[in-house]
Amino acid sequence: MAGNHFVASIDIGTEKIALLVAEREDDDHLRIIGHNVCPSKGVRRGSIFSIDSLSREISKLIKKTEESFGISLALFRVNISDTHLTCIDGKGKVPVNEFVSSEDLDAVLESAMAISTPTNKEKLHIIKKKFTINETVVVDDPIDMEAQVLESKVHIITVSSSSVRNVENCLKQSDLEVDKIVLNSVAKSQALLTQEDKNSGVCLLDIGAGVTSYSVFKEEGIIQSGIIAMGGDEVTQSIAYAFDTSLEEAKRLKESYGVAKTLPQSDDKFIDFTQANSKEERQLSSLDLSAVIEESYREIFEELKNELKHRNLDSIIKSGFVLSGGGSEIGSIEELIRDCFSKRVKLGKIQRSRISGLEAILTDYRYTGSIGLLLHEGDLNKAKFIVSNGNKGVMGKLKNAIVGNF
Repeated sequence: MAGNHFVASIDIGTEKIALLVAEREDDDHLRIIGHNVCPSKGVRRGSIFSIDSLSREISKLIKKTEESFGISLALFRVNISDTHLTCIDGKGKVPVNEFVSSEDLDAVLESAMAISTPTNKEKLHIIKKKFTINETVVVDDPIDMEAQVLESKVHIITVSSSSVRNVENCLKQSDLEVDKIVLNSVAKSQALLTQEDKNSGVCLLDIGAGVTSYSVFKEEGIIQSGIIAMGGDEVTQSIAYAFDTSLEEAKRLKESYGVAKTLPQSDDKFIDFTQANSKEERQLSSLDLSAVIEESYREIFEELKNELKHRNLDSIIKSGFVLSGGGSEIGSIEELIRDCFSKRVKLGKIQRSRISGLEAILTDYRYTGSIGLLLHEGDLNKAKFIVSNGNKGVMGKLKNAIVGNF
């Protein structure tokens, strides 16, 4: 696949790998022309622990997709999920000679980005936020405006360098090139959130198999991202432990009969299942199953609640939660989150103003991250080379362009 008319993405998860290819049309609209998904290997809690295992699965997925859709793939956008991520807002301030120029804009952004990072971390995203003129007027684009002083804020997301290298080396081992690496929750926000959602204060909550990630937005843009090292796998393990089943059987019970919260009108039913060391069929109560599932989900949400409260974010989320990920596909999950947080909740839906394709792909939660990667955009011509390496003051190339105003 050659030229600038195509975009390809790989969403690497703990449980699955999802691949999409889209054609960029004349109006910059994206049309999905290729897709595939396969089980993931070599990933635990969202992090790569075996490059060999993962790269083999990716290579097989690429080959199958190329053969199925008659395309050649080499350059990919890929996601990352790092439990060691940190977020910080950088602030810049420069004097202006009467009217704001593009040089003033570059200078104030460079000033805002001039924050050193530890030697074991690197800046994954630098997200442009609002500008302030003369300390009072807040604007999105200050070019040609009269001013004496221009200020800016940027949101900086850092991740461990080893996590980035693992992603790069995995694709390299599969003879692929990395176009860009995007934080999982940032990518999904591009696919699921409207500007109205962001302006009113919302938390995008992605419940994956290995981890639960979140990003909080308000009118000025993204303000915090984080990862809880618990996900759907914990729920499966709780079922397996409670009823002495294999993980495979526990997952079947969760997906076929599970609900996150037992509603008052729920009837008890008996469910056939097999225990780990017995072929004899047994029965369990559907209410007992839902009680185990609910308790496990509550542990995840309690961790999230504590983190949001610790970061003073709970009062910002006025518009509530938008859900994504396989863990949000279970019944009654919205009711449980309302009960835990006393906030509005809705399941995320792909925003289709910029992308089209088969309905089966656009409504399949497994492809949400890949769609977000396809839609992800950075400000043109804004890549900076100003990243310091710890306390050494060494200037390094910032691999990611400034992301547009989220």
